Amino acid sequence: MNIKNMLTAQRYKSIIDKISVTAKESGFDVYIVGGFIRDLLIKREPKDLDIMVCGGKDSAGGKSAGINFSKILAKKYKLNNPVVFERFGTSKLSIDGEEVEFVMPRKEYYGADSRNPDTRPASLEHDALRRDFTINALFLRLSNMEILDFTSQGASDIRNKIIRVADPLNAEIIFKQDPLRILRAVRQSIQLGFDIEPETYNAMKISAARIKIVSPERVRDEINKILAEKNPSKALKIMDEINLLFEILPEVARLKNLEQPAKYHADDAFTHTLKVLDRIKRDDIILKMAALLHDTGKYATYKKDSGKICFYGHDVKSAKEAEIILKRLRYSKEFIQKTVSVIRNHMYPKMYSDGWTDGAVRRFAKKCGGELDLIMEISKADYGRDSSDAKLVKLKKRIEDLKLNNTLYPKQELLTGREMMRILNKSPGKWIREAKNKIEEMQFENPKLTKEEAIKTIRERN
Repeated sequence: MNIKNMLTAQRYKSIIDKISVTAKESGFDVYIVGGFIRDLLIKREPKDLDIMVCGGKDSAGGKSAGINFSKILAKKYKLNNPVVFERFGTSKLSIDGEEVEFVMPRKEYYGADSRNPDTRPASLEHDALRRDFTINALFLRLSNMEILDFTSQGASDIRNKIIRVADPLNAEIIFKQDPLRILRAVRQSIQLGFDIEPETYNAMKISAARIKIVSPERVRDEINKILAEKNPSKALKIMDEINLLFEILPEVARLKNLEQPAKYHADDAFTHTLKVLDRIKRDDIILKMAALLHDTGKYATYKKDSGKICFYGHDVKSAKEAEIILKRLRYSKEFIQKTVSVIRNHMYPKMYSDGWTDGAVRRFAKKCGGELDLIMEISKADYGRDSSDAKLVKLKKRIEDLKLNNTLYPKQELLTGREMMRILNKSPGKWIREAKNKIEEMQFENPKLTKEEAIKTIRERN
């Protein structure tokens, strides 16, 4: 396999050329490391270029090799100064619009309750063994384009599509020290279509509870990457099997074996949730998160009424639980607001009937706000095999017709509170809000309502 030709064909060529030339001039030994090499070998678009640096003409290498080399590069090509992380002996440098990380070969030492290690300089082999998986522990020496496989299994595991810890003799320790690696293994498994090797899998299961020491932000970022995949349910199933789902999203995990009315669902609430999630084809993280959490409230609202299973108010309860979950995972206020809105309103499209007036359709659209399209899509996914149900088709058609006629949403406010007070010569009060609500209701039924007609109405009411 000609790695040199593979590098030539992708967007990092000019960056790697600059690094190679500078390393030769300054006496450094440099390597591309990690997932970049894996992606090249499986012909996947590579990203996250990491460069390991050893030596140097004026240095014995050690902890500052990567930092020193990045500074030399920045000076040679007139780049902005690198961002330096002294504790880890790393730096980041923007080259040709790409962020490149420069590191030293290192060992890592973890405390009992932290995944942030202390680091010390080490050999290349030690660095390979402290990495997460064999497929990410390959080194490409740029001076001669030789691939170094210190685990002796990296290249074969890539060929055989296997995820295995870089140091099998210390599998449990690897995951206990940095339990985020458990979630990364799950994510890379579905991203790459690789199987998790049995001993690695067992070590993940043993250490799953340690995920609590990982910051919510890092967990959130991995969940987002999982949800971005084509069939995220595969990852959720693995997470459930190793008890990781219960640690991260207990509200979803407890839906397992929760029976549903056979008239509407053949599956338990957990299986149904995963199917809805996989039916979402739009690349929208809000929509996918809403699908994942849309039925969490069923656990708390489950009851049998005259022998029939029901979940009264589960949509409202699910929305409240989703807000708690997303705050726990440190999502932004805007993300939470939109996701909660989709969940709270996901049942409304199913309530549609031929008896809805255009005004009722407009009220529905206003209630959904900016999430109208997302709500329609999650409702369709929730229907499953009946996603072409006549009700949804008719509702969507009526919404589209009103949009085309520019009459889906009422015109902007016809009368301000100040205008109402002047017209009626009245002081401020709750009557203003009541009058505005009445005018809006009239606009729902008659979007062409005029200002004069609105004035006539408030005069008659007041």
